[in-house]
Amino acid sequence: MASPRDPTQFTFESAERIANVVRAAELATPEARPLSFEREDFFRNRKIFRICTFTGAWPTGVEKVVTFKYQTQTPNTASAMNLFFPITKTAAAGDCAIARDGAAWFLVDVPLEEATAVFASTTVSATVFGTGSTSVIRFIGTGSTSTITFSGTAATSSITFVTGVSASLNTASCAISVTASTATAAITTRGATQTATSISMSGTQTAISVSMSGTQTLIVASATFTSTFIRFKV
Repeated sequence: MASPRDPTQFTFESAERIANVVRAAELATPEARPLSFEREDFFRNRKIFRICTFTGAWPTGVEKVVTFKYQTQTPNTASAMNLFFPITKTAAAGDCAIARDGAAWFLVDVPLEEATAVFASTTVSATVFGTGSTSVIRFIGTGSTSTITFSGTAATSSITFVTGVSASLNTASCAISVTASTATAAITTRGATQTATSISMSGTQTAISVSMSGTQTLIVASATFTSTFIRFKV
């Protein structure tokens, strides 16, 4: 019975075939799996978490090409899906973390920062005048009026007056006839005086008229407090 320590003999063809396999394993890239005779979980050793950089906004439900931050050897990019973070800031460059599930990459984290803001602790309702609820009106101001006096309706009447007299003598009857020449003229008499109020437009003033039908209701803060919160840095 042969012992495990006994020398093993190979044919030339077998030795050449084994040498070719060893040489191929030595020249393989680092990503190639090493030769192993033990059972291994392939997915356990896969690199599924990477730190990357990206630019621009990244809405949810959108894939973006990211660049592996610590890898210069190409290809060093991947297309990752954003499922959770609505990134709206168009930053020049930002860091992110992605993870792979099977063959697909997904965005799992972005840098956060602390910020301070004022929050409303109590609110009240307020009524304000909305757009179009006001208009400008013009009215007569103090000192813009004066009183004037004028004649009333005139009265016209006619008069008859003598313009000349002529006389003639009747020698037969010894009678004298006198004839008068008359004329008619119209005389206009001034009526009773009356008063009126005149308005000087240079003395008018303007005011703002408010229509209550144009009001609106707003919710305003009556009490506030300051607090810090976490937000996306990118």
